[in-house]
Amino acid sequence: MTVKNDDTGEILIENVMLSIKKLKGVLHVQRLSHEDRKSLMEMESSRNGDVIPVINKGLQECLNREFCLILIKDENFRTAPTPTVLLVTDKGRILGQELLSPREKEIYHDRGDVYFLSDDFVLFKPDKILERTLNEKEFFLLPPVPFPELEEFDEISEVTSCSPSTRGDSYLKEKYGYPQDPHIATIIVGFSLKK
Repeated sequence: MTVKNDDTGEILIENVMLSIKKLKGVLHVQRLSHEDRKSLMEMESSRNGDVIPVINKGLQECLNREFCLILIKDENFRTAPTPTVLLVTDKGRILGQELLSPREKEIYHDRGDVYFLSDDFVLFKPDKILERTLNEKEFFLLPPVPFPELEEFDEISEVTSCSPSTRGDSYLKEKYGYPQDPHIATIIVGFSLKK
């Protein structure tokens, strides 16, 4: 989709927001303020008490984009195209992952090489990860996630999305007047204008 935009890109941003608002399950879309960007980064960097560290690489990438939008969604929104949570080592080894679809859960349920940490997260059994060395550090990774609905916009690039941490999600829901309901969640979408 080609959109005529002014020097600041405001018309384009409005069209992107309108496109997202039309998606099933989207309750609210708004530009993320500089204050919110700063607050989210502070929340993510002050997680020293976590037993297993959480690194929100997706949020870091979104906040490095020229524009960021917050969308608040309910459970009618589509499933993420890739896992939003992984358990990894600093050597890049994947030790566990989120399961997104009922089909994926069914496939892993029938496998003997995983443990279910919860209904939607599996850990690979130790025999699958024995080659890891003792000096590898483990952490939960919230990776950048594609947001394919914006591919139709020729004027934007570097599109990515992410889930904020639980604390960031609560902060955003409270700020925009939504209840702390587990069926309502926030997503950050970041993108830049093509030069």
